[in-house]
Amino acid sequence: MRHGNRVKKLGRKKEHRHALLRNLCRSLFIFERIRTTLPKAKEARRLAEHLIEFAKKNNLAARRTIYRFIPDHKLVNIICDEFGQRFADRQGGYTRIYRLGPRLGDGAEMAILELVEKSDASAIDLRRRLIERRTLPETQAKKGRKTKVKKEKKSDEPTRRKKKNKEAPVEKGKKSKNKEKKRKEKK
Repeated sequence: MRHGNRVKKLGRKKEHRHALLRNLCRSLFIFERIRTTLPKAKEARRLAEHLIEFAKKNNLAARRTIYRFIPDHKLVNIICDEFGQRFADRQGGYTRIYRLGPRLGDGAEMAILELVEKSDASAIDLRRRLIERRTLPETQAKKGRKTKVKKEKKSDEPTRRKKKNKEAPVEKGKKSKNKEKKRKEKK
C-alpha cells in the first residue's frame, strides 16, 4: 500500500524528476500547451498550478519562490505579470489535460497539458522569441545598432611570409672544432 507516498516517481531519481517537471512547467508557461505522457502531465499540472497560485500574489517572496522552480528572470516576470493577472479571479483549475491515446512506439498514454485561458498566437510567439533570444529583434532594430563590417584586404600580391635565415646544419665534428679554435684565439 502507498501510505504517505504523495509523489509519483515517474521512474526517475529525485533530481532527474525535479529537472523534468521544471522543464515541463517552463515549456507550459512559454507555449501554453505541451504534449507529453499522461503521468508526466498530471505531475506537471500540480507544480504549474502551485506556481500560478504564487504568481497571483505577485510580491517579492512569491517571485523568489517561482524563481526556485524556474530560474529565468524574464519568464518569472511574465508568469507574475501576465498569468497572475489573467487568473486573478479564478480559484483553481488553471490547466486542463486532454487524453490522446497510446503512443505508437511503446504504447504510453499520451496527453496534452494546456492552460485554460489562452492568449493569441502572436503573443505566444513573441514570448517564445523573448525567452530564446533574451532580447527582442524589434528592440534591437530600434536602437540602431551598427554591425561591424570586416574590411577585406586589397592587395594584388599574395601574402608572403618572411623567411628566416637558417644556417646550414653543422656537423657534430665541425662544431666542436670551431669551438676549440675560438678558445685558442681568446688565449
